[in-house]
Amino acid sequence: MTTTTAAVMPAGTGVRAGDSGGCCKRAGCGRPLPPGERGRSRQFCSDECRIRHYNGMRGQAAVPAPPAADGPQASLGRLAQLLAEASRLASAASAQVAAADPGRVAVVLAEAEAARRRADAHAATASAQAAESAESAAAAWEAADAAGAAQDEAAARAQAAGEQARELERQSAATAAQLEAALAREQAAGREAAQAAAGRDAAAGERDTAIAAARHDAGRAAAELDRTRRAGEEALAAAREQAARELAAVRAACQAQADAARELAGAAIARAERAEAALDAERAERRALTDKLTAVPAQPARTRTRATTEKQP
Repeated sequence: MTTTTAAVMPAGTGVRAGDSGGCCKRAGCGRPLPPGERGRSRQFCSDECRIRHYNGMRGQAAVPAPPAADGPQASLGRLAQLLAEASRLASAASAQVAAADPGRVAVVLAEAEAARRRADAHAATASAQAAESAESAAAAWEAADAAGAAQDEAAARAQAAGEQARELERQSAATAAQLEAALAREQAAGREAAQAAAGRDAAAGERDTAIAAARHDAGRAAAELDRTRRAGEEALAAAREQAARELAAVRAACQAQADAARELAGAAIARAERAEAALDAERAERRALTDKLTAVPAQPARTRTRATTEKQP
């Protein structure tokens, strides 16, 4: 015998729009959900599907006892069983999401804990109502239905958390593959670095050899330059001595030539003076002779002039 009881969902326990894909939550129905009332999202297309769904859940969990004189106690037992099942599912969900990302599943755990607390609150309310009167059995069944809904929601969230955990495991596997690839690249880079270090050491050896050869050549060039410098200094000293001797000889020759020139000049001056004195004497003689010649024939000249005048008519 199956007891049909209207299940009442507590406020705030409904699945948000889009969680069930826009279809009825009951298995085998698949009809689209009608629009919600007062902003609340629906889970079932009708009350019949909702009642059949929760009755099916009660049939899977345990066989409900028929209503009897001890109805409240049976309801409390059923409620306790549902609460234990909800706690177990919440623990399983916590264990499944322990290895998952806390940031992404913290909301799921918080909502599961809230559902459990709401179920506890409904259980406390149902216990108080059962203690007061047997008429509270309906409320206990409603609380049990709410606890079942919370259990189902917790199971769904646990399944989602498991899927998230599997997705994280896949991501971890992909990350591990990437890490292995990075390690392989790092090893290849290490080998290349070792080869580069060997090449660098060889280049350093060649550089040291070249530096040593250059230093040896520089030493020999410095010695040769020193010998050349000393030879140049010696040649310069000899050239300076030779130039000093030649300069002294030239100075002596120039002095002798100057002395000879002065002697020749003195002799020329003496000859000039003598020639000038002779010239002065000769001039004096010529002037005296000229004076004598010009003074004697003056009178005959005047006589010849008068006779010429008388001859003219």
